[in-house]
Amino acid sequence: MSKLQIAKVLKPQGIKGEIKVELFTSDFDFVKKQKSFEIDNNTYTVKSIRIQQKYAYIQTNEILTRNDAELFRNKILQVERPSSTQQPEDEYYISDLENCCVVDENDKILGYIESVEKYGAVPTINILLGGVIRSFPFLKRILKDVDITNKKIVVFKDLLQEVLI
Repeated sequence: MSKLQIAKVLKPQGIKGEIKVELFTSDFDFVKKQKSFEIDNNTYTVKSIRIQQKYAYIQTNEILTRNDAELFRNKILQVERPSSTQQPEDEYYISDLENCCVVDENDKILGYIESVEKYGAVPTINILLGGVIRSFPFLKRILKDVDITNKKIVVFKDLLQEVLI
């Protein structure tokens, strides 16, 4: 089974090893059901999870002090991807978008997604375009079609040009 990135550790919270994470999903029930997660191929058992807005506060059986928690700053939490995950329409896992081919509405290849970054409300797509990494916001108005199964994203070229940096 493949891994699913669900959060990024922001900082320690308190003195008992709790970590504050930024969630990559709006499916809070899915996050709350997690019994364990991985960071750097090490498994951690969840003691408690509480969620506030787009953040979660997680306590584990293995991370016991603030100093322990400090070592996880900026690390990515991964869980096993369930085979029956049903996502809301127009929502995608970052790992599913990576390496997708980006084409225009005439099926001309523009490039391939190198990475996806989440800074604010809208993810930023980093695409290898003509040998240079360029970025654009993942906005619905730019997208004609997203076909995760075939790793293909169709964009409106004129709209993409307006926002490409």
